[in-house]
This record gives sequence, C-alpha cells and structure tokens, in this order.
Amino acid sequence: MLQFLALFGLALGAIVMDLRDRRIPNRLTVAGLVAGLITGALMEGGLPLAAVAGAGLAFLIGFPLVAIGAFGAGDAKLLAAVGTFVGPGGLLSVLIYGALAGGVLAVANAMRRKALLGVTVNMKNMLLHWVTLGRRGQEISLKSPGAQTIPYALPIAAGALLTWFFPFSVGGLL
Repeated sequence: MLQFLALFGLALGAIVMDLRDRRIPNRLTVAGLVAGLITGALMEGGLPLAAVAGAGLAFLIGFPLVAIGAFGAGDAKLLAAVGTFVGPGGLLSVLIYGALAGGVLAVANAMRRKALLGVTVNMKNMLLHWVTLGRRGQEISLKSPGAQTIPYALPIAAGALLTWFFPFSVGGLL
C-alpha cells in the first residue's frame, strides 16, 4: 500500500506540474526515485535490485528519446522514477499503456487545435526520416518550430497506474 501511495503521489504531482508549467521539476523526479528505492528496499527486504534495474532500464530507454528530441528530459526522469516502482518487468507495460494514452491525448489535442492533418503529415515525415536514416522525410523534434506537443507526464502516469492494476509480461504477449 505504501508503494502504491508513493507512486500515486509521484504520478499526480507530475501531472499537475506538467499541465501547469509544462515542466516536471527535478525535485519531484528525484523524490520519486528515492521513494521508489526506499519502498523497493522495504518490499524486497534489503537491496532494491528490481527498483535499481527498473530505473536503469528506463534511463536506457528514455534518454536516447531525449537526444533525438522525441521526449523531454523531465519525461525521461519521470520514467526512471516510475521504473523504481514497477521494476524492469513492468516497464514494457508502462511504455505500452503510456504510448496508447499518449496517442489518444495527441489525437485529441490535434483535433482541439484543428491541426490533425498537419500533425499526421509531420508524423509520417518524421517516421520516414527515422526509418530511412535521414535520407527521406523530415527531421522533426520537440524543438521544431510550430511543434505540437503534449504534456507527457499524463500518459506516463496513466501507464504506471494501469501497470499497477493490470500488469502484463512479455511472455503474456506471445
């Protein structure tokens, strides 16, 4: 119960701050990381290996996305903090649920701004650029002029909370 309350507090704080300021402050992500490590140690009865592995894997996934401009640094740090709560086994679930929630939020945001066609064309160009290693398409990132962005703490939090209640494993998908 303590672990869930800490994860819920992290998720709620990140959502509020990202919606309000479009930033997720370090003080929140560091506090979440520490809370995840402490509750992980209590749950494991010693060294929180699963929590450390979850944060490490989230770091390995999140920061390359920051480097290519697909993710904000606060989002990557939030993902690492969430990784301490779900461990490496739950991270795939967080990412899939989060991607689905992020897709719904992105479509809703584009429709609200009456920019669905433009966002769809940009997404096609960006994916084409990635798949062809820059030979076709267009390089688009969060820093591109006129980029349509969403506060991604909400999808990460949704992914984390859905994973808490409805986890799945890689073996369950095959």
